[in-house]
Amino acid sequence: MTKRTGLFTWVTTLLILGLAACGGGGGDGGGGGGGGGLPSASNSAITAPPSTSVAITAGGAATSNTNKSIAANSYQASDAPLKNTAVSAALAELPVGVQAANSGAPALPDKLVALVRREAQKIRDHQASATGVLQAQPTQACAVSGTKTSAFDDANGNFTEVFVNCNEGGEVTHGTLSASNVVVGQNLGSSAGDPYSISVTATFSIDLSITTAQPASSVVTQGALTFTVSVSGLMEAAADGSVVPGAPSQIHIALDIPSLLSQTVDQNGTVRERVSSFSIMIDSNDVSGKTVTGHYTYASTAIGAGGGTVVVKILSPIVTPPGASDPNMGTVEITSPPSPGKIVLNVVSSAAGVTVNVYANASDPSPTDIIPVAWATLNGL
Repeated sequence: MTKRTGLFTWVTTLLILGLAACGGGGGDGGGGGGGGGLPSASNSAITAPPSTSVAITAGGAATSNTNKSIAANSYQASDAPLKNTAVSAALAELPVGVQAANSGAPALPDKLVALVRREAQKIRDHQASATGVLQAQPTQACAVSGTKTSAFDDANGNFTEVFVNCNEGGEVTHGTLSASNVVVGQNLGSSAGDPYSISVTATFSIDLSITTAQPASSVVTQGALTFTVSVSGLMEAAADGSVVPGAPSQIHIALDIPSLLSQTVDQNGTVRERVSSFSIMIDSNDVSGKTVTGHYTYASTAIGAGGGTVVVKILSPIVTPPGASDPNMGTVEITSPPSPGKIVLNVVSSAAGVTVNVYANASDPSPTDIIPVAWATLNGL
């Protein structure tokens, strides 16, 4: 079975690389003249993965392996954004100024905050047209080839960035990303040790492809999402004598996705995925670690026999202690109506892994198959 690619690895790659720089993908479609001087760039529509039910049955051998794969793929879709070390490394040069609690490396949520603040400030500082027409900024050449162009829609208060085969060296981006309903709030202290808080809310419409040369891969993403990110901590002294936000002691992320499609082609083959009715909240702080709650519908060609759709509910919060790489508690339920069965993934500990409990019928009081799975195995499925 083709291994899934980590849905939110590419979601956050799109959000950050797509807005921060011309980094990442080539796609179908080309750039042409757009209204008000804004080019057009699009990708071929992604065929949705199957919406059919995935058979959840109890048993041994091959059935157990199938259920483990369903559990792993469904579970991983909730937590990939904060484990994307490749994106963090690629964004190391962003002027973020804050680091994650319990970590020596810049954190993805903080980069997201810094990035969206920058884009929101572009909108805030923009001088609106007296006629309210679309204002395209001068097109910029990318490092190797291709272009990127941004524009303000004064009539609707939107910001759009268009990439036309934008090659920055090793990665090519093609397509369009639009931001709307951007709200930024911040309260920064004036002295070292003063508390600060930053919050950002934004809605994105995405049609982007990212193609990388090493390793060879192509990812196309289409859809929309809304997120809120808020962080708080203490101000600290900077080398130049000013004060800047220090490492956040608390981070909150709320991510809502009505529907988002992806198609990934790499050494593992082709995988098409979709999340819908997605609502996840992630809270992280120095004392209790990271807590994930929420629910979503997940469809993929990489689960079941030929693909299918499951409904995922986090029944009890997934909690990862400070400094740990894996959770030490949490319960996730996976169903696929009208299939009568269900899978319940119970976290045992950060060291021991999980148990995949399979119920032939969702109403059964006890599982008919219990499969212990180590974290290394689960994360590799």
